[in-house]
Amino acid sequence: MANFNHMPNEILELIFDNLDFRSRRNLTLVCQRWDAVLLSDRFINRNVLLALDGNRMLDPKHTLYRYYPNLSLRLNGPASSESAKSLRTLPSVVPSPTCVRLHVAQPNDPRWVAICEEQFINLRTVDTLHVVGSVRSDQRRPLSLRMDRLHTLKLEVVGIEDFRLRAPNLRHLHMVVHSEEHLDFLLQFINQLHSLSVVFGSKESYYFYNLKLSNLRHLSIDRRLKGMTKSEQNISIAFFKRSVHLERLELTVKFIDSYVLHTIADKLTQLVELTLQVAEGTIELGHIAMLTRLERLRIVASRVNLQNVHLPVLRSLVLGSTELGTGTYLEGIECLMTFTRLSTLTLVNVKIYPEVLQLTPTYSVERMVLTHYRRLEENHLHILVKRFPAIRWLRISNCHGLYQREIDKLKRMLPKLAVAFDEAKSDRL
Repeated sequence: MANFNHMPNEILELIFDNLDFRSRRNLTLVCQRWDAVLLSDRFINRNVLLALDGNRMLDPKHTLYRYYPNLSLRLNGPASSESAKSLRTLPSVVPSPTCVRLHVAQPNDPRWVAICEEQFINLRTVDTLHVVGSVRSDQRRPLSLRMDRLHTLKLEVVGIEDFRLRAPNLRHLHMVVHSEEHLDFLLQFINQLHSLSVVFGSKESYYFYNLKLSNLRHLSIDRRLKGMTKSEQNISIAFFKRSVHLERLELTVKFIDSYVLHTIADKLTQLVELTLQVAEGTIELGHIAMLTRLERLRIVASRVNLQNVHLPVLRSLVLGSTELGTGTYLEGIECLMTFTRLSTLTLVNVKIYPEVLQLTPTYSVERMVLTHYRRLEENHLHILVKRFPAIRWLRISNCHGLYQREIDKLKRMLPKLAVAFDEAKSDRL
């Protein structure tokens, strides 16, 4: 029988990825092999992070016997001489960082200015940068950075008009937009980006829909405070007509007009992955029926209509979300059987009974995830599983009403079914 000793190191690393620091440290004492995996350069470069904040800085007298490639620095304390002295020791501990996360709590922080002048951190080797807070400065001219190796940038900042960046190899950008100055910053990288994620902090979209995204392959728009209304149809539709090369699209809005959704799907025929998340209204999948190349689909809405849709190559379908307290109601659940290539089905607090009785057995789904149900009865679970005879892997997580004894019974009924179960204990007496 296979055990942990037969697993390759790559699989062990994936398992250890889900553990916290204390658990990883304890596992180094289990055996020499686990110690070697957890302390290998590959695992450390991907998982180990040196975290410092304004109230807990490095002691210059303390020696660290390891170099850290990943750094998280929180500048939330006063800009004292002691903190500056501690920051000067960073190059000896983090000589060549690859991933840096900076949190600048106060505007006009002189330590932020010093970082931009590369006094504390060698930014030339960084390929992933995440900045949170305020990048305002009291300098007469904007702070300027040149990062030739930067590949991924995440900005959640205010005062971006005081910040300039040159990054010729930047490909992935995540930005929280608070003003037109943020779009001005985006504009200088628009032709070199492959992936763009934009979160609007207000209802205003400024001139975002006037941009031309010629080389973009992945686009994520989070505008949950505002719906895609009729008054914006022309400008938003024209925007998506110019984005015909998109392969992955994520839309998070308050609601979306059916005509807008139909037009988007009609123009973006190259999509292989689509995520739609709305707070109000119904999403009718019939409007995206022309997306014949779609392989992965995620829908978050209080009501989803599956009627009149046939996606011939759809392989993964996710319905529902933990953010919807009332759950998701499906109309036309029997249309699930029309997805003949569907292999993975995830239901997050989706109401399945008595609608599940309308399903005829389908032999395509092999993996299923059921999670965050407020109440899931044992007989409802058995009926659902029997509708998918080919299922070989089932995960049940945070589903109230199911306990270990019911799962053991299910395993005895279906011995070939592998079940991963996380019991929800909050409703027990």
